[in-house]
Amino acid sequence: MTRIHMQLVRNIATSFLLTGLVVFAILAIGQMTQLLRQVASGQLPLSIVLQLLGLAVPTLLVMVLPLAFFFAVYLVFSNLYRSNEMVAIRSTGTGLSGLLPSVAVVAAGVFCLELILSLSWAPGAQRQLQVESVRLANAAAEAMLQPGSFTKLPGGRVIYVGQSVGKNSHRFREIFLSIAQGKQLDLATAAYGEIKPSQDGALTLVLVDGQRYLGQPGQDGFKVLSFARYRVLLGNPVTSTAQPGGINWGSASLSQLGHHLWGTERRFAVTELEWRLLWPLALPLLALLAIPLAYSEPRGGGRAAGMLVGILFLLAINNIVIYVKEHMMSGRMPVFPGLFWVLLLILAVAMYTFFRRSRDLPIFPVWPGRRAS
Repeated sequence: MTRIHMQLVRNIATSFLLTGLVVFAILAIGQMTQLLRQVASGQLPLSIVLQLLGLAVPTLLVMVLPLAFFFAVYLVFSNLYRSNEMVAIRSTGTGLSGLLPSVAVVAAGVFCLELILSLSWAPGAQRQLQVESVRLANAAAEAMLQPGSFTKLPGGRVIYVGQSVGKNSHRFREIFLSIAQGKQLDLATAAYGEIKPSQDGALTLVLVDGQRYLGQPGQDGFKVLSFARYRVLLGNPVTSTAQPGGINWGSASLSQLGHHLWGTERRFAVTELEWRLLWPLALPLLALLAIPLAYSEPRGGGRAAGMLVGILFLLAINNIVIYVKEHMMSGRMPVFPGLFWVLLLILAVAMYTFFRRSRDLPIFPVWPGRRAS
């Protein structure tokens, strides 16, 4: 590599690190705000916020790296244009195409990191985050039960536990439960109860050998039912993270996706794989697009116009990708080419704009009869 190429590599790498920190900080602040709101409402303990934020970092980085690399290439080439360095570079016989190897060097490293994050680290962090969320929800639900006091449960229910069996025990005696059913009374009593997790991971209190009273005593419809086991849900129901096919595809491991590639759930597995591969493959294409968008006259106006066009293009692509993914999951679009046609769209736009700029042509052709500005 020549000195020009080495300097360009250093500039892009430095700019990528700086822009990456800025973009990550913006997204992390938004994530932190959501967690602090849950802390303020009593849903999360303050001590666990940093741990949850750390588990969200890989998922944030999946979006940060493509954006940071696009902005880094844009800013570096914009400075080359504005400082007339691009004119000096081209005077040596090196055009825009000759500078692509420098961009490719940095892009290769970022591509590998993005690929690992998208395929493995981010889904693994999501799985751990789901486990941690269920654990915290169960701990909060269990902490609500205080022996000798009435506790309000979600859904308008009220529960009373008399005393715990043993120190730090999950078993209680003398249990009373009021279940809201409109104007009809619904009460349950039991001499004994034990906290147990349900099949979906939610925490429940299992009442043993009790009675349930339906209606008003002395009126028609009053019933007394005896039960051996009665399960009471503590806290809110665990929100199911299962997506079409009964699996949370966003946090599925590569082995799980590979297992479903030839089964009845093939459509969902292929869609998730294409989703994970999309941004790593789009990363070098976005860098190619940033080069022509960075063009500005040395004595011209500001350089925000090209960046604004790039941001609007990225927003449009993101909306298209979400739309296509939803239709692929529902079976309204084929899995091939699936999301890859979005890559073809980015490639076409990037190649067109790069071709025009490398030949000193305006990105948008001038119609006959109009003078070029």
